Amino acid sequence: MQFIEFVALALDTVNEETQASLDGTTVEQLLHRPGPASNNMAWLAWHIARTQDERASFLTGREQLWIADGWYVRFGLPPDPENTGRGHSDEDVVAVRPESVEVASAYCAASYNRASAFIRSLNTGDEEMLVSHPEGGESKLIDILDRMVHGGYAHVGQLMYVRGFLEQRHWFSR
Repeated sequence: MQFIEFVALALDTVNEETQASLDGTTVEQLLHRPGPASNNMAWLAWHIARTQDERASFLTGREQLWIADGWYVRFGLPPDPENTGRGHSDEDVVAVRPESVEVASAYCAASYNRASAFIRSLNTGDEEMLVSHPEGGESKLIDILDRMVHGGYAHVGQLMYVRGFLEQRHWFSR
């Protein structure tokens, strides 16, 4: 298996587990924080989607779905393209409030679809290309994709844990 194939399959898994974790929940469950300084399901799913949207949009030179499709309105947040969840305070976490579970799920799906299409458009060896960042500096594409996969797995694991915590049971979607 080549690296690009691995990233595509990993992103598929993150999407499947995110969607399964959201399926059958209520907005109240999404907004519940297991502890006073814990991330809730709404924030975790949103952060996964924002990261995929921001990175895939940057890499394809397109406007973020967050802005272009008006998702920010449906989450009750300003249209800040840099607001992806990195460095969020407790107040920032509780400010992420999707209108419905369906809105959270649909934004996750839209972001995944954009990221997945980009990754599947790559050829073996493309992961070695240098990418210039808008704020300056360069990274290899492999490093950007690695962070997307690593963050996706870490946060979807947390999402699944919180779902199980809320339902007081083991939670694994498969």
